[in-house]
Formats: sequence, C-alpha cells, structure tokens
Amino acid sequence: MFEPKHGIMGPGRPFFTNELLATFFPPGPLMISPKSTILAALLASTAMAAEYEVPGDFNTIQEAVNGAVDGDVIRVGPGTWPGRLDFRGKQITIESMDGPSTTTLNANGVGSVVLFQSSETTNSILDGFTITGGTGSLLEGEITGGGIHVVESSPTIQNCIITGNTAYFGGGVAIWEGAPIIRGCTFTNNHADGDGGGLRLHHYSQLSMENCTFTNNSANVFGGGINYGHYSQGLHANCFFDSNVAGLRGGAIASACDCNDPALSNSDFCNSQPDHILGGWEDEGSNEFCPVCTMDVNADSVVDVNDVLQVIEAWGGCVCVEDIDGDTVVGVNDLLLILSEYGECPA
Repeated sequence: MFEPKHGIMGPGRPFFTNELLATFFPPGPLMISPKSTILAALLASTAMAAEYEVPGDFNTIQEAVNGAVDGDVIRVGPGTWPGRLDFRGKQITIESMDGPSTTTLNANGVGSVVLFQSSETTNSILDGFTITGGTGSLLEGEITGGGIHVVESSPTIQNCIITGNTAYFGGGVAIWEGAPIIRGCTFTNNHADGDGGGLRLHHYSQLSMENCTFTNNSANVFGGGINYGHYSQGLHANCFFDSNVAGLRGGAIASACDCNDPALSNSDFCNSQPDHILGGWEDEGSNEFCPVCTMDVNADSVVDVNDVLQVIEAWGGCVCVEDIDGDTVVGVNDLLLILSEYGECPA
C-alpha cells in the first residue's frame, strides 16, 4: 500500500490538536452539530487527497492512476513513458515535473495516447506533456483521436505539445459529445486521413480553447488544423494558426455545416492551404489573416481561365476543391467567386 508523501498540513504536523477537537466536541452528551458535520467532511477530504510521484511511489503512470482517488495529484518525472494512459473517470491531476520538453507520453503506434472516455470532468487534468505516437481508437466505425481521445467527457488539457499523431478523424485530438478545456497547448505535425488534422470536434461538442498554436497539421479532406462537425461549437481565444493544410478546404479551420458555431477572438492565421476558414464563424474581434489565394483552385499562383475551366468540369454535386463555398455543389456561386479574384495571387 503506497502512502502519500505529505499530509495536507505538512510532514510531521498533526492535523488536529486537542484544543481544536474540543471546539468541535465539547464535554457532555454527544450531539450531532453543524461543527461536527464540517469536521467530518474535512476529515474525509484530507484522508482522500494525496500526492504521488512516478517513478517512486509507482513504476508507471497507469499504475498510479489505478491506485488514485478523486482529488489526488500524480507528478511524473522526466523521460519517455510508453503505452496508453486512461484516466478511468477519475478527477485527478496528472502533471509533469519538468514540462513537455522533457516528459513524453508515447503510444508507439498502438491506439490513442491518452483516453478520456469515462465521464471525466474539468477536474480531470492533464498538464505538461508531449503527446506523440498515437494512431487513434475505434468510434462509430472510424479511427479517431490519435493523440487524445475524448468521448462524453470534459477534461482539462493544458501546457501540452501534441505532435506526430494520426487518425482518420482528429489526428491530434478528437472530441465526441464532450466539453473540454484546452489551453496553452501546441498542435504540430499531426495528420488526419479524413478531417481535422490537429483536432476534430463532433456530435454536440463544446470546446473552450485559449493560447494554443496549430502549425503544420494536415488533413486529406477538411480542416488541416481544426474540423467542426454535427452541432458543435467552440471559442478559440488568443490562438495562432500557421502552415496548416487541407486536401479540399479549410486549411486552418473547417466548419462546413451551418449547424456548427466556431467563434474566434484575438487569433492569427497565416500560410493556410488552400484557404484559412471554410464555413461560417463568429468574429469576436482582433483576428488577423495573412493574404491567401482561395480561388486558385489549381494552385498555380494565379486565378485565371484554367481555374474557371476546372470549376466548369466539376459542375454539379461534389465534395471537392472546386466547391469553393463549401455547399457540396459546384455551381454559379463558385464560378462568381473565382471571377471576383481574377488575376495574380497576392504575395
């Protein structure tokens, strides 16, 4: 049986003195009072809260999770920790001692790296790791969430580097019917064979994101950086998107359905391909966009007759790069958009 390294009041210091106990339990017949009720709750909380170290108290992070209870803190030393990590529904904090540059969780190509799939709350906290080597988990017939898999849960993910993960949906992170908080994280070099190279949220999900960076993520279809799907919404504040690529549309963010509601505040977008954002979004102010040549469908740095002809050839129902307005139909609106930017692409 492992014991916590420190009590709540500090090593060697008693929790309660005789004088304090007398305050709650005066001489005379035993009576249940509000004070004794408070004391009982305090005793219960102090008995449960603990801090563990890995290595030290446990050999692996998952062993520490299995032995932890709500409120515990697991502190992880530097190094590369192989395998998958499942929070198992516990409201605990797992934090690195020295930050993500020296502390890595690596699934080594076997499923998602981190799993939140048992109704975890915002008190389930992952803090300060590099998340890599993930290949996703099966959900609704598709492989999703290469780095982090969130299903019907709302964890807090902060100060992490999510890199080098793959899946069909959500190469870096996939959220299904969840409401996580993600802050201070970097998403880089993640890939989705379908949508959402860096992150995908789907099926009534809600995301709160701040101070995050998306660079060099890619998706074969929509949303090189982020993809929204099926009645999902989110707020992205103080975020930076650079060099994210989608095979069809939404290099940085794709929200092809009016049922979604992404909101952006004080965020910057540069070097997205073929465009920055597909679909509607709410402008909360102070967003900046580098020039991008969205109408250059054949990517030759000029909008000309060749782009017009390519659109005409794809005329009709189509989920393709020629569908510039993202309505799944190549038609007059797409042709008019090309004509509106006819000429050389901005440098």
